Formats: sequence, structure tokens, C-alpha cells
Amino acid sequence: MIKSIWYIAITLLIIAGLSMAEFFIVNHTFDSLDGAFSAIEEKLEQKTCSKDDILSVQKLWLKSKETLHIFIPHNEIKEVDLWVSECVYYAEKDDFTEAAAKIEVARELFEQIPKTFMIRIENIL
Repeated sequence: MIKSIWYIAITLLIIAGLSMAEFFIVNHTFDSLDGAFSAIEEKLEQKTCSKDDILSVQKLWLKSKETLHIFIPHNEIKEVDLWVSECVYYAEKDDFTEAAAKIEVARELFEQIPKTFMIRIENIL
């Protein structure tokens, strides 16, 4: 009986630890992405952004999504993929206003996606 209680307690601690690790990994990844995309958004608004800048931020997203596939639903990743790809397209066409708008939406997703994994009443009910 005592062993069973210990096993249950240890299992709950492992689950809690893994949940916290997931939370921190997802938040850290999206925070770093937001920082990079924020810098690109400023360059786009100032019309000083180059194609290499956009491609580097797209490459950062593609690298980050390999890790994120483990933790978040693929639909969330696909949505960010869409906005990042559209940003690259508009930046290559020198439509910096439209590209900045796409970056702004991607940054909003970077803020909202991690909130869906927090232990909050709206996520439980």
C-alpha cells in the first residue's frame, strides 16, 4: 500500500516536471522568435529590410518549428508557416507595408499560442 502511494506521488511529480519543462520550452522559443520578428518588423516599417533579413528570420522559424512540433498541434505551426511565407513573398516584391502586416500577425500568434497551453480556467473548461 505504501509503495503504491509512493509510485503515484513520484508519477505525479514526473508529470508536473515534464509539464513545466514543456511550458518553459514553448515560451522561450516563442519569446526568442518574437524578438527576431520584432527587429524585422521595424526594418520593414523603415523600408530598410533586405531579402537576406527576411530569409534569416524564416530560417529561424523553420529551425524552431522542428522543436515545436513535439509540443504543439501541427495546425498552429501551419498557421504561422502561412503568415511567415506570405511575409517573405511580399518582402521579395518590395511591398514592405504588407510584409510588416504579415509579421505583425505572426507576432500575435507567437503571443497567443503559448497561452493555449497554460493551466488556466478557460483552457480547462
